[in-house]
Amino acid sequence: MTIKHLSALGGAAMTAALAFAQPVYVRPTPWFNPNGQSTAPFSNIRAAICGSFQSPIDMRLNPGTYYESISISAPGTYTAPNGPATIDSGVVSTTDFRIVSYNVRLWPGFFVSLTLSDQDRAEWIGPRLSTENADVVAMQESWDYKLDSFDASSRNDALRGNYTFQYYGSQFYSGDNVNCGLLTQSIHPLFGGTQFKYTECDGNDCQASKGYTRVLLNKGGFNIAVYNTHTQAGNDASNPATRLSQITELANDVVIFRSLNPTYAVFVAGDFNIDGYTSEFSGNMSLALGGIAGLADGALNEQCSPKTNSCTTCTYNTIKAIFGNDGINAILDHILYIGSLDGQVKILPKSYDIKQYRRSDGGQWCRTVTPTGCANDFSDHEPIMMDFELRRVTP
Repeated sequence: MTIKHLSALGGAAMTAALAFAQPVYVRPTPWFNPNGQSTAPFSNIRAAICGSFQSPIDMRLNPGTYYESISISAPGTYTAPNGPATIDSGVVSTTDFRIVSYNVRLWPGFFVSLTLSDQDRAEWIGPRLSTENADVVAMQESWDYKLDSFDASSRNDALRGNYTFQYYGSQFYSGDNVNCGLLTQSIHPLFGGTQFKYTECDGNDCQASKGYTRVLLNKGGFNIAVYNTHTQAGNDASNPATRLSQITELANDVVIFRSLNPTYAVFVAGDFNIDGYTSEFSGNMSLALGGIAGLADGALNEQCSPKTNSCTTCTYNTIKAIFGNDGINAILDHILYIGSLDGQVKILPKSYDIKQYRRSDGGQWCRTVTPTGCANDFSDHEPIMMDFELRRVTP
């Protein structure tokens, strides 16, 4: 096993103590929701070190090649009990990739009683997103279209910021009152934009063409596909089954796309309405998007960030309170990833951050028609941002 230099491991430095440590397992293939146990290993060494909570670490490496580098600063045990493990072999080129996912809650104008200074908020959201310098921004609930003539063009322009290229899921499907509300922006040219509608829906969600979009881009010679989605909302008895049907459709599309485009790395971002703290996440979402599509949850595979156990829809959010605060801090927004099917592009999560966008001028916006309060948040969701490194290798 070859050990080379690794970038900073944050607060995961190992001590020289030789006390008993709980084994932490790692494998080179991504796992949807790892916890370091043998049945759910971490998918890269850096995340395993950060997620071990042990000192010294006792790491068990499954056989294979780990396309990363590590620096060992204190004693620890690294074993490959089931076959040879090689670290950092055959890396040809790399590129960084930053993606933001954000439910902006900009609703159609004819839902007047539900709007919350949407145009004003859009004019704050766009410039704020520009400062993130992301490669791609995936927005949900950006319901802005020609029937909403009052602010259709101005709102869209306000959201652009410095993201020159965009794809909007503007198509209405039969019987729907609104489109999917999915807006994907990028600093790179986008092509192959496609919109899909989910087959199943419940309640008010059936008024919208909710589903997912897919766009393609190239950065530094790397082919990248980005899915943007917004699944069924709600906690009624029927909602989890509907969401399972939807994410299964999404997972199957990822499988088909990768089989037809084996050189593409794939990212899936959006508001899944599935809380990362619940069994629906570790069960249905893991089985569908992990088990079928082979995707991995970005946050759980990063582990070195203090934000991985935070919330994206939070009790302290003032807009959430206006529209009904259920008293629950939840992680409903997720960024998922998988490398290319041909094995030549590997993805390593580098950072995970949950932003808090707030007005900086002391002002507030109030709910129109039937005001029930004011807010300085940009949305009832907090945006999440992740940095990845794409590594081209020689399998």
